[in-house]
Amino acid sequence: MKKFLIILISLAFFQVSCQKSSFREDELLRKRDALETAEPKLLLSSIIQKSAYLYQNKGGMGAQMLATTVQYMQGNRQSDDNIYLNFKLASINDLYEYTMIIKMINAAVTDVHKKELKTHEGVFRIFQSLLWATTTDLYGDIFYTEGLRGQDGILFPKFDEQKDIYPALIENLKEAAQLIADGKEPLDKAYDVMYAGNKDKWIKLANSLRLRLLLRVSNKIANAADIAAVAALPLLSDVSDNAAIPYVDGDKSMASPMGKANLDPTGNFLIYRPSKTLIDTLKALNDERLKVWVAPNERPWTWNPDSVALNGGKRTITQKGFTYNYQWEYIDITNAKIKTVVPFIYDSMTVYAGYPAGAVASSLNANGSYDFPDTKYNYKISCFSKLFNENAHPLLKATIMQADEVQFLLAEAAVKGFTTGDAASLYKKGVELALNRWGEALPANYFANPVAAFPVGKANQLGIIGLQKWLGLFMMGVESYVDYRRTRVPYMEHNGELNPAVNVFPLRFRYPETEFKNNAANYQIAIGRLDNGDTEFSKMWLLQ
Repeated sequence: MKKFLIILISLAFFQVSCQKSSFREDELLRKRDALETAEPKLLLSSIIQKSAYLYQNKGGMGAQMLATTVQYMQGNRQSDDNIYLNFKLASINDLYEYTMIIKMINAAVTDVHKKELKTHEGVFRIFQSLLWATTTDLYGDIFYTEGLRGQDGILFPKFDEQKDIYPALIENLKEAAQLIADGKEPLDKAYDVMYAGNKDKWIKLANSLRLRLLLRVSNKIANAADIAAVAALPLLSDVSDNAAIPYVDGDKSMASPMGKANLDPTGNFLIYRPSKTLIDTLKALNDERLKVWVAPNERPWTWNPDSVALNGGKRTITQKGFTYNYQWEYIDITNAKIKTVVPFIYDSMTVYAGYPAGAVASSLNANGSYDFPDTKYNYKISCFSKLFNENAHPLLKATIMQADEVQFLLAEAAVKGFTTGDAASLYKKGVELALNRWGEALPANYFANPVAAFPVGKANQLGIIGLQKWLGLFMMGVESYVDYRRTRVPYMEHNGELNPAVNVFPLRFRYPETEFKNNAANYQIAIGRLDNGDTEFSKMWLLQ
């Protein structure tokens, strides 16, 4: 009887104290801890999927903060993301989402190392380096060597200095490539959901990620020789090399985070809109990715009442395989509601209108329907194309790194004199690959446009490389944010309604409160190495 009562009390306590999310987290922890006995092929598919989906989700397809910060999108309401306010809160769970997967990878590395499965160990180390690099890029110093080792009795891990972490990660990627090259065992084609067992492509990815990190740290460490050496190695060079996996229809957890399974097409899908920065850039370049990424306005405005009749009222547009309806509306400034907001109206007489950076209520209301405010539909600002509301599509990928980024890195290295490559050719190849990734061919006259042409002068050359790299990293907000923070290209902190004196650009995530509460001594040492304490405006070692 006593045993029965204990069971009842335990069950009642469990039901009261455990939310659905915590139950799932506990379930994931049990699965993670059981991985040491899993088959290597199961570890392979699990690590690829979990890492790629998390990285892409945080880049904008799921969590929008970083994609908003680098102005791929803006919140279609008075969104705190538009003015960086969520950087005060964003770190609450993000760090542990990354480290949960890292712990799984660490266990897998230990397992396959004991079994002398060098190919698998090399692949797992690629993801280990990717996610540790992401955490140190976002936070600064991090518990790289002692963290996630509770089973070894290390409950209060020290925070390694970023200046020590970066060389370790670069070396880890070098060793990963060598392990894959030396490995005798094949990768199961069915379970290698990224490269179908192609070891050469995995080696290219390891080398390419190493190049990324070397360029990122080049302002702090004299590493021109290392950059030149890696530039001569096999690297991602074609769209088929892109480190990306598809989404899967029929399974909500594996569907695109912006797909219908996760976002209602007439509800939450409309909350975040393409930014004016993005749309205006694509227009200036006459770039077809505009029509791939952006839907035509549902109701564009015209200042000419005759144009409503001339355009025949309601129309249908078929664009990149998707159909849209739209109808021109006359801006009647005799309407008192409209007249008061005319100064805030953006981009009349255009089928594509972006949401201005940092926009708040004044712009939101002015660009809603003629009977505003309309905070949900905001007819005058374009939505993302219907492509992004698909659960799965050949163009929708969970992506870690692309070949176009590599070309832009090589172009930057050439301009800076780290390598002897032809910067103009590398730049043009990068643009072509970036277009190809979205199913578009490079137009013969693309570079005849002065906006796209490769200019003279190093500063201008780095500027155009940075601009096209930013476009190539579309919806890869983690890498785009970290790279923009390094280069400040294309400069966007004065765009739209942003006021840099008030809307100060954030440089990092704050550490989770858990570290302050449970690992206070080591936390205090870590923030002591920041120039302004544990705030989003402090400079980590990379930026000091």
